[in-house]
Amino acid sequence: MMRKGDLLMEQHFCPVTIKNDRNHEIPVIISIPHSGLYVPDEVRNKLNEGIKLPNMDWYLPAFYAFLEELGYTVVINRVSRYVIDVNRGENERCGSYQTNLVYTTTTQGEEMYRIPLTAKETEERIKNYYAPYHNALIGAIREKLKRYTRIYLLDLHSFGLDCEADIILGNDFGKTCSNGIISFLKDKFGENGFLPVENIPFSGAYITKNYCRQFSCCETVQIELSYRAYIQNRVFESGEENPVIEQEYFKNQQKKMAAVYSSFREYLR
Repeated sequence: MMRKGDLLMEQHFCPVTIKNDRNHEIPVIISIPHSGLYVPDEVRNKLNEGIKLPNMDWYLPAFYAFLEELGYTVVINRVSRYVIDVNRGENERCGSYQTNLVYTTTTQGEEMYRIPLTAKETEERIKNYYAPYHNALIGAIREKLKRYTRIYLLDLHSFGLDCEADIILGNDFGKTCSNGIISFLKDKFGENGFLPVENIPFSGAYITKNYCRQFSCCETVQIELSYRAYIQNRVFESGEENPVIEQEYFKNQQKKMAAVYSSFREYLR
């Protein structure tokens, strides 16, 4: 049974956090869509017993906490991607997690639900969790475009694959962002000890592709950060949940990353 305090938390839960929504000193919006951990009780109660929910973008709001101090506008999704994936199109409703707005299997292919979902439940999740995130992004983009003729949306993610890179810069092979921006970011990541590559295996998904099309003056980049480049310097097994942070390593890598975003801020001024 849900306790009274838990019920109040559910009723007052805000699915999106926005940092520096009124600070427009930089023509950049940061999106962090896959780090949310919130799973409402009505969803959790339908999950198969003992199910693991891996492959989250673990701890990115904490890792990128310096962005607020640097003056970036940051939009953070607090809802788990396993509730609804805000990095999918609203009409993507079939197949694996890669092509489904509401997952029926985990990223490891495990069946999630003991009770099948209804169309009504999907629509409720769109209304309660998906729409607020995209409304926040659209609002932030429009506010920036009142002040700048060109703006940039950086969509931040992380990954556990061992693909011999620390950073993957995705611009859909040159379609969503200029080569000049990619080259600058690639150089700065390299200068600060990260190994960057472009587009393979992650070239960008719904957020970067959609908002580049929807707003012609908005360039977009998906930036993927390897788990081993900030959580622990080790190989991660598929299916890991809540990996333990090596605190000293985390802080050292955070300082290096802050230097990259500080340089990007100055580059755009």
